Amino acid sequence: MKRFAIKDYGDPEKVFIEVAAEPREMSPKHVRVTLQAFGINPYDVGLRQGKMKDARPVKFPYVLGNDGAGTVIEVGSDVTNVTVGDEVIVHAVGGTYGEEIVVPGNKVYRKPENMSWSEAAGLPTTGITAYHLLFSLLSIMPDQTIVVLGASGGVGSLLVQLAKANGNRVLASASSKNENYVRSLGADSFAAYDKENVGQIFENQGDVVIDATKGSRDYEAGMDIAKYGADYVVLNVLPPVEFRKPNVEYHHYGPNRDYSDQEAFATLVKNFEKEQLKINIAEVFPFTLASVIEAHERIEGHPSAGKLIVKK
Repeated sequence: MKRFAIKDYGDPEKVFIEVAAEPREMSPKHVRVTLQAFGINPYDVGLRQGKMKDARPVKFPYVLGNDGAGTVIEVGSDVTNVTVGDEVIVHAVGGTYGEEIVVPGNKVYRKPENMSWSEAAGLPTTGITAYHLLFSLLSIMPDQTIVVLGASGGVGSLLVQLAKANGNRVLASASSKNENYVRSLGADSFAAYDKENVGQIFENQGDVVIDATKGSRDYEAGMDIAKYGADYVVLNVLPPVEFRKPNVEYHHYGPNRDYSDQEAFATLVKNFEKEQLKINIAEVFPFTLASVIEAHERIEGHPSAGKLIVKK
């Protein structure tokens, strides 16, 4: 069984290796999936660089990857939500960079027939993050105005779509080159951070302001946008205390064991089937070690909007 692992922390071309691994043992609560595709996320890049080694140390060689899609080939006796032969979306703790994975049954969900392997592999982390940010961390209501900074990114694009499907008014910001794409997702208004003063354009309009930009860099605009009593959410770093607006609730979104993958997938898949959710795929690479290295290098640079997928 072929897998793509890192042998140490460092640059992709220096640390990625191809390994031949033996199949993992099963338990009654697990399923075995033959993977057809896997997604590469910025989180994988940070883990490979060693930026999280204090919080999440790994044992080398280590196989990265949280997102995948494939076919169930074995089911534990306690698993009831899928059967052998089902095509599924996979959200793993790690290990999707390869041909096969064993995961808990509650970490897989049946893939709709009209969803491609690439779309399925591009959905889990970004989709689950967007869903639980809006409906578990915040419990947004349809009458609220949601502002998404970084709306062309993986999480940002899904935040826009989920909020629109919920009936919310959505204001969005991204680079001017991505305006048409963000508007196609349903954003009611758009402001380009590289050409306009986003904080001024959306000033005092946000009931919920979500900074989904890389590095949470748009906090100054976000402070102008947040209304009295607003919720302000970041995926990375909270604004410096001296810049924070009073009478605003500040939240840092992170994974939570109480958040259900099955609950999130149910809404994401339903919205996809109703054509209320698009999964933007920037590029699909061949199933090779060179592809994994190239995709990591792309993410470190300035990638186009959309997911990078490795597919058989």
